[in-house]
Amino acid sequence: MASRMGARLPLLLQPTCPPADDRGISGFLRLAVVLGSARWVELVLASVDGAESRHYRSGDPDGRATAVALDAGPDFRADLRLGGAGVPAAEARELLSTVLTTALERHRLRTQTSLLREALDTTSSSILLFDGRGDIVYANPPADRLLSLQTEDELLAETEDGERQPLVTLLCTVVGRIASGTSSSPSWKGRLRTADGRVMACEVTRLPADERRADAVVVLLQPIGAEPAVRVDAFAALHHLSRRESEILELLMDGATTLAMAGRLGISPHTVRDHLKNLYRKTATSSRGELLGMLSRNPAAGEDHKRV
Repeated sequence: MASRMGARLPLLLQPTCPPADDRGISGFLRLAVVLGSARWVELVLASVDGAESRHYRSGDPDGRATAVALDAGPDFRADLRLGGAGVPAAEARELLSTVLTTALERHRLRTQTSLLREALDTTSSSILLFDGRGDIVYANPPADRLLSLQTEDELLAETEDGERQPLVTLLCTVVGRIASGTSSSPSWKGRLRTADGRVMACEVTRLPADERRADAVVVLLQPIGAEPAVRVDAFAALHHLSRRESEILELLMDGATTLAMAGRLGISPHTVRDHLKNLYRKTATSSRGELLGMLSRNPAAGEDHKRV
């Protein structure tokens, strides 16, 4: 990946040549035929580091051709061959360079957008993008799951200062303050606790408008754990655990061994093993690690099993 510290552009990738069916390149070739009065054209595009090159053609090469070097921006070298034509005028070469540079920039941005979307889709954090009116215009999969929980069963959340509302309503309230400029800061950071025991770090940041975009506000919700008692209670209710099985689960979270559990609860190790077997059966798991992993991924709702 190319590194350009201090650059104003967003994430910069190793330059790649557009595919053969790229619409921008196809339009460039058609324009080159017209401006150059050529029977056919061929574009040879190569990255400046020599790592990649590609040929593009319109028409079938035959006979004499005129070679013209074009400006393709800082990352590429471009040579255009015009079949059966002379050297284009300076204005035509300038226009062709502009069109080619634009096509390459659009390809770069599409590639970046695809990569960033994949990255956002795989993170465990919830990311929401609001427009200047306070409407949600993007939600990655974890955020989408939160929104679906909100619509299925009102999910209450509480800020550190005690403000308690449905989660989406609370977020919209904070976003409204930030977007309107009534807040003393262009960002807000805090922790949210939901009624099902989840604890999330929340950051709300306003992205000021510029010549390329309107006002927007981005919300980042990062899970940082859950209150143990609420977590176990919700998990136990979902999987119909007995009181003793819930106690075993709490001790599992503390890292207790079978012998330690037996001593703490005043029962035999054999009885502890029986309770563990029941826990595995009710939660469709087969080991302590798998059970605790399920609890940590879905501390209160056990979403993976609700969807089965």
